[in-house]
Amino acid sequence: MEPCSTFHLQTVMMNYDDPGTVQFCLGGLVRQLSVPEFGKALGLYMGEFKEENDLHALNRHIHHFPSRSWDTLVPGGATYNPSRSKASALPPSLRYLHTILAHTSTGRRESTGIANTHDAYFLWCMSHGRIIDLAYFIALAIQHQTKRHKKGVISIGPYVTQLARHFGLLSTTAQASSLTLIGQMPPQGISSMLSIRMIEKR
Repeated sequence: MEPCSTFHLQTVMMNYDDPGTVQFCLGGLVRQLSVPEFGKALGLYMGEFKEENDLHALNRHIHHFPSRSWDTLVPGGATYNPSRSKASALPPSLRYLHTILAHTSTGRRESTGIANTHDAYFLWCMSHGRIIDLAYFIALAIQHQTKRHKKGVISIGPYVTQLARHFGLLSTTAQASSLTLIGQMPPQGISSMLSIRMIEKR
């Protein structure tokens, strides 16, 4: 809950802050990371990738029209519609990748069977070997979920776990016990989270 309610991605220059700064609270402290540092904290960039690429120069813009991306991915298919184009139209390998995207990087409460704008772009990048700044897009997705989807399910748990591990909050039993886990919440807290659809019963 703490990172969800405080997460902010600085996308423009304000008050002399650097654009591309990620800020959130975790473990009772305000954490501030550059986007490349955020990506490293999430474990997105391995050593070889960091050696071969300038993390500050990775592409942070969707520079290829989603409709063109879709036409390339589904030749001869129906015209792309970000709210209706179904992942079932994709070839099997891309359908598999879309399922992973829809449940992780672009996790959302909308239908996971629909290929939204980011899905189409990410799939096009993967199929064409284009390198993008995944950390930046994940930060955007987290900000979108926490700021706009007030009544939706927030699917950033794995990212919070990675960040907690990065900051050493899970390294000892005492530190881990200081974090409130869903299973340790009082019934009233769980009921509140269920009522605002931040978590779902399975």
